[in-house]
Amino acid sequence: MKRRKAIAAVLAAVLSLVSASAAYAEELSEQEMTKQEAAEVLEQEPTEQETAEPPQEDATEQLSYGKVVDAAEDAESLEGEYIPVLMYHHFAIRNMGVGNGVVTTTKELEDHLHYFQSQGYRIISLEELDSLLTATERDTHAEGLGLGLGKKYLCITMDDGYFSNYDLAYPLFKKYRVPASVFAVTDYVTNRIGIQKFTWNQAATMEKSGYMKVYSHTADHQPVVAGEEEAFLDSMRRSEETLTENLGTKHVKAMAYPNGRYTEAAQQLLDEDGYVLQFTVENSVITRKTKRDAIPRITIESGMSGEDVVRKIELTAENTFAAEGEGNET
Repeated sequence: MKRRKAIAAVLAAVLSLVSASAAYAEELSEQEMTKQEAAEVLEQEPTEQETAEPPQEDATEQLSYGKVVDAAEDAESLEGEYIPVLMYHHFAIRNMGVGNGVVTTTKELEDHLHYFQSQGYRIISLEELDSLLTATERDTHAEGLGLGLGKKYLCITMDDGYFSNYDLAYPLFKKYRVPASVFAVTDYVTNRIGIQKFTWNQAATMEKSGYMKVYSHTADHQPVVAGEEEAFLDSMRRSEETLTENLGTKHVKAMAYPNGRYTEAAQQLLDEDGYVLQFTVENSVITRKTKRDAIPRITIESGMSGEDVVRKIELTAENTFAAEGEGNET
């Protein structure tokens, strides 16, 4: 009898323990589910950081012209209303590291060219740019900043006349069948000064292909100094003589100011000397109000993808139109 009571007591204790364990397990399961549900809710609700105004380059909306506009729609509404001119310098096969911010790798350049074409850009020469500007100038009834071209155009330029323009960039321009322009420092090319430059024979090869043209970046790369514009004009004339001697006469007379520096007196002297396209380094795009003797360019920096370049073009265009108070109304 005592033995039966002892066994019953043990069984009761075991059943009690099992029941308590089950209840505890159920409680833990409920707690875990509560944590999971809470995590899901937190993922759905924006945090304070997410609700803060994002950086401009990541924003899908931006405050512009006194109202909130969709950035993508705004960029699309400006298509065909401006022409961006890109400014490259030196090219390399691999990344050159810190301190070489304007050296573009061949991989990057090819990505740029491929992406431009995929986005519907037509890359044009300076002769074509001159023709487009002439056509818009004749439309005296047009109003506003927009050029009203109906297509997306783009110009590619390079400064200084490095050998890499011929050795690395030129083959890619031929591959993608797009024109590009080089502003060369003519004395540096002739006398092999500084970082290796292309030769005049190589320049002639590029020009004969029809894909690259060489223009003046002065003879000695000396920037304009106020009050010394005549000396600058002399450098330009020496440069033009060298270009004509080695490459012949061009239909369009164009140049780029060293370091982008210019004065009104220099502009006037070059206007009188027949330069119809004078390029600066001001970060903007060509609109109806752009002057031929102060054409802006967008600097291309190391590490930029094709998408990065197009994003910079569109943002620059939006800023240009905003600065003139017209916004996305063209």
